[in-house]
Amino acid sequence: MKYKLITTFKPTDWEKYSKKMVESVISRWPNADLTVYYEKQKPNFTHKKITWVNIDKANPNLHNFREKYKHDPVALGKLDEIPGGVRRSPRLKTEGGLDAKKESYLWNAVKFSYKVSCVTHAVKTYTEYDYVIWLDDDTYTFRDIPMEFIEKICPNETLLTYLGREDKNKNLYPECGLVGYNMKHNLVQNFVADWESLYNTGNIFDLLEWHDSYVFWHMTKEYRQKHNATVNDIGYASGVVGHHVFINSVLGAYIDHFKGTRKSQGKSMASDIKTKFPVDYWDNVD
Repeated sequence: MKYKLITTFKPTDWEKYSKKMVESVISRWPNADLTVYYEKQKPNFTHKKITWVNIDKANPNLHNFREKYKHDPVALGKLDEIPGGVRRSPRLKTEGGLDAKKESYLWNAVKFSYKVSCVTHAVKTYTEYDYVIWLDDDTYTFRDIPMEFIEKICPNETLLTYLGREDKNKNLYPECGLVGYNMKHNLVQNFVADWESLYNTGNIFDLLEWHDSYVFWHMTKEYRQKHNATVNDIGYASGVVGHHVFINSVLGAYIDHFKGTRKSQGKSMASDIKTKFPVDYWDNVD
């Protein structure tokens, strides 16, 4: 199996944890082939397994989207409305949660469009690969990953692999710390084209929320319902329990994910762990 790993990072986060993520991928993933998308200036870091891409040149349409809306407070997740600017969906009055009337990352469409730039560029560009795998820069691969594991979580017949958080009791958007795109699937190019189109047309602002996980979730539901696409949900659909679905899924045997405040401590917490993996790494958590 030939796969391409992709990630991006904020310039201020490179030395904090992104560099550590990249180094762990190089050393722990078999036949690692990594593309890192950067803003402004590329870090002084070279390796034969890494390709560097300027994120603003990766997808000109999404760069134009950011330029168009970078001065619109609402498109940045804030509440101050400007004349002729975007507005949050009226549906929030009846369907919104506790954050619906607050400033929140949930509506920072500009910020999360960077990730979409990476994915759309990679899927359009790296067509000779079997899978493109997105991996967040606040992850750490602490153990060697066998190729058999990657092949298992990236099956031939499904369009996507991701960590779903939908079940009979909850209806939550996915955890998108790792997402696999099946490059041999006949719908994958349509999927990223339609995803990009939400930004090009401004139709993203019709959705209930505008962050990458919600918009990705919207796309997966569209493709499952309208195109009968099948997905490989390694999250709740596979029996995973707990809020921190990433480390409690099969990924937790090899990778940690420093969500939220975990970034500062550089490790997930003991209270996060609902699945016990027989690996030394998880023996030393606070």
